[in-house]
Amino acid sequence: NWRMVSNNVLKDIQRLISITNTGLAFSKDPFDQERYQDIREILQDLVRETTDLNSQELSDLFRPTNYYDTPLIDVRAWIVKDDKLCLVKGQGEETWALPGGFGEVGYSPKENILKEIQEETGYVARVNRLLAVFDTNRYQLQSRQYVKLVFECELLDGSFQQNQEISDLAFFEREKMPALSTKRNTEEQLNFLWEVYDGKRDLYCD
Repeated sequence: NWRMVSNNVLKDIQRLISITNTGLAFSKDPFDQERYQDIREILQDLVRETTDLNSQELSDLFRPTNYYDTPLIDVRAWIVKDDKLCLVKGQGEETWALPGGFGEVGYSPKENILKEIQEETGYVARVNRLLAVFDTNRYQLQSRQYVKLVFECELLDGSFQQNQEISDLAFFEREKMPALSTKRNTEEQLNFLWEVYDGKRDLYCD
C-alpha cells in the first residue's frame, strides 16, 4: 500500500522504474549504466519510505528485467450462471475476485484463462468471447501496470475443491456483490462487464 502519495506521483515512480529497467538492459555506455543504477537506488529509497512493501516485495519490484520494460498481462474469467456471477476468495483473504491471474509465458491469453480456471476452480471451461481490456493504471493504480483481459467463459465439467490458492467459490446476484478485491476487480469494472455481457455496449477497451 502507498502512503500519502498521489496517483500522479505514483505513475511517475512507476514510469521511472520502467525507464531505469530499460536503460540498464540496453545502454552500452558505462557512465549511463552508472547513472541508471543511481536512479534505481534513489527510487528504492523513495518507494521504501512511501509504501508498506516488505523486503521481498521491494526486491520483486526492482528485480532487473534485462529487456524492454512493458505492462504485464492479467487474465480474468467472467462466468455467469442463472444470472449470478462466479467469484473466488483467496486463501487467507476476506475479499472476492473474478477467477484468474497473471499471464504466463508460453500460453496464449485464452489458454492462460482456461488454465487459471482449472487451477482455481477445478472446472474445465470454454472461452466464448473477450468482454473487456482494462488498464489497471485507471482503476487499480499500483507499482506495476497491467493490461487486464476479461473473457466470458462457460463451465463445462468438474467441481470446486479448496486448493493452495482459493478457499471458496460462490455465485452472487449482481445487486448483492460481496466485498471485492479491488486490486483485481473494482465495482466500476464489473458494471462495464455487465453492460457488455447484457449487450448494452460492445467490447470495452480503455
